[in-house]
Amino acid sequence: MESISRTEKSVAEHARRSIDEAREGATELAARGSEAIDNGTARARETISHTTDQAAQYVQAQPLKSLMMAAAAGAAVAVLASAVGRRRHHT
Repeated sequence: MESISRTEKSVAEHARRSIDEAREGATELAARGSEAIDNGTARARETISHTTDQAAQYVQAQPLKSLMMAAAAGAAVAVLASAVGRRRHHT
């Protein structure tokens, strides 16, 4: 039976340490990425909540103007949808 040389043991140990360091680095990177996503999600929720509150306040303060803006936006969407529909029929 062959015995494992001291050099081979050293190389194997070095490889194990490198793998462990890489695993730790990947775990840390994944944790930082997850934290960044969580922070971004929380900021997005806060922004959406704030914007929704502002919109609700505007609608309460300016109901007629809000209705007219909503009607104009709906008409614009309808015109765009119609144009896209016609374009698909002609191609």
